[in-house]
Formats: sequence, C-alpha cells, structure tokens
Amino acid sequence: MRSAALFVMLVLLLAACKPTKAEPLDADVSITPWPPQVRPSLIAVRVPPSLDVVSVKVVGDMTHAGMIPVEGEASRDEDGVWRVRDFDLNMRGDWILTITAKDRQGKKYVKEVRFTIR
Repeated sequence: MRSAALFVMLVLLLAACKPTKAEPLDADVSITPWPPQVRPSLIAVRVPPSLDVVSVKVVGDMTHAGMIPVEGEASRDEDGVWRVRDFDLNMRGDWILTITAKDRQGKKYVKEVRFTIR
C-alpha cells in the first residue's frame, strides 16, 4: 500500500514538471536584406497585439550538423514590431529560424521560418 501511494505521488510530481507546450505563433517575419545574404541582417517579427507578448527570441540553425546556432533577443520598437538587428547569417546554405514569443503569463508561442542563402 505504501509503495502504491509513493508511486502515485511520483507520477503526479513528474506530470507537474512537464514543460508547457508552445502554441503556434501567428506572426509576420521579414529578413532584410531579401533575399538573405551572408552578412548581419535585420529580423523583424510582427506579433498580433492580442497576444500581449513581452519577449521575442530568434534562433537560427542550419540544416547540417556542426553549426553553432545564432541567437538574438528582439527589442520592441515604437511601432510594435520586434526586431533583432545584426543577426549574423554567417554561412551559405539552408537555414531554419525559430521565433519564440512569450506573453505576460509565461505562455510560449513558436514559429519556424525556412530559407536558403545562395
């Protein structure tokens, strides 16, 4: 009986530690210059005001192994657009940008953008 109660408590504890699932992010993402080039670039993310976002992070990964991800924290401009300036697109090839936005309640929203630098 004691081991069954311990097992139930352990299961409940593990379930409580499970990270929350991110929701899809409905945002417009632009990269300047376009088409993307090997150089520092501007990543702009327009998030719907209804999400009440307090932070936006952009991570750039390449589709091949061995590449260190490029990361940037966005800052919100007066026009409500989140921007990462001088985002270092440092290699030709296929890229995946993962944009993660977080609202005031800590809920996460994620969007992926794929592109190729030729």
